[in-house]
Amino acid sequence: MSVDQKAQDAIDLNVISMPPELRILRLEVEDYTDSGGEPALRVLVVLDESVDVESISGQAIGDFKSAIRAQLREHGITVFAYISFAKPSELAETDEG
Repeated sequence: MSVDQKAQDAIDLNVISMPPELRILRLEVEDYTDSGGEPALRVLVVLDESVDVESISGQAIGDFKSAIRAQLREHGITVFAYISFAKPSELAETDEG
């Protein structure tokens, strides 16, 4: 099983404490090589269109990212996870451009 598939399976959103206004549609995980040539993961958190990103504190987002990384470590995945957030409309914009 590839690292990205193990990571996808390891992240359990039912266990992670997250702000109630952070409505997640799905997670996408892929293997990645960082700028230093080190293996890593990219984790894309796809948010519901109705999420008001401005109302979520930076502390809450930081805690959520830390919880994802902690779950990965608990499952033996030690590569760094680069975590980003987007809404489906934002992803559609990048697909078109």
